Amino acid sequence: MADSPVVEDLTDIEAIKLRSVTGIVAVSLRNFLLQFIAAIANFLFGIFLLPSEYGVWFGVSALIEFFVIFSDVGLAAALIQKKDSLTRKDLATTFTIQQALVTFLVITALLLSPVIGRFYNLSPQGIGLFQALAISLILASLKTVPAIRLERRLKFSKLIIPEILENLCFYAVAVTLAWRGWGVTAFTWAVLARGFMGLIAMYVLSPWRPSLALDREVIKKLLTFGAPFQINSVIAFIKDKLLIAYLFKILSPAQVGFVGWAQKWSNYPL
Repeated sequence: MADSPVVEDLTDIEAIKLRSVTGIVAVSLRNFLLQFIAAIANFLFGIFLLPSEYGVWFGVSALIEFFVIFSDVGLAAALIQKKDSLTRKDLATTFTIQQALVTFLVITALLLSPVIGRFYNLSPQGIGLFQALAISLILASLKTVPAIRLERRLKFSKLIIPEILENLCFYAVAVTLAWRGWGVTAFTWAVLARGFMGLIAMYVLSPWRPSLALDREVIKKLLTFGAPFQINSVIAFIKDKLLIAYLFKILSPAQVGFVGWAQKWSNYPL
């Protein structure tokens, strides 16, 4: 029995036009809203946090990016650009590969967290933040298939809702706990709250029952496009995050905090 499509692609030109325009407006409004929220939150972080505490957040966030770039290998992009309709086998195979990769990376990150902590002279709170960011990779990966289904249908007005909610949740928790004097631990709880909020919202808007499968032909097609595509992420990591990881080693947390603060505010006008 042939594997039937589970995501019917748009074929009506007028519907494509309408959803494209709606998507442009929705994504643009999302960008303005998220930048506005982030600017207010970072201003409050400057009041409630020490430069060293913000520096630990900025530095550890860069470290976890090394694991992020290997958690997808371009699978999502490969499914989004697929010319034919997506089938259950496509989605299940993608889900299986990604969860296997992410599980391996998260376990590796957790096992290496004491070593990374000693190398960067992290406090127990800094190590806890690193571990929380690693665990959040699992929560993020579980959203991939539902997000792909929305994007294939050009339903960007729905796709942006989980992102807005998880950012609101993150900054609300982080700012509140920072105000209460939790320091670096404020980000630890905010990261976990963001992950669960985004996951729940995504599955409410795009329900999908996870299933496991491994199809050799599907894997071949996915990796043929996905692996070269993921090189962009590697280049971006080397260009942006590797420098921060290096600075995090040779500078004090307070100095890294000033670097992070300067980078955040210099990017807002863009």
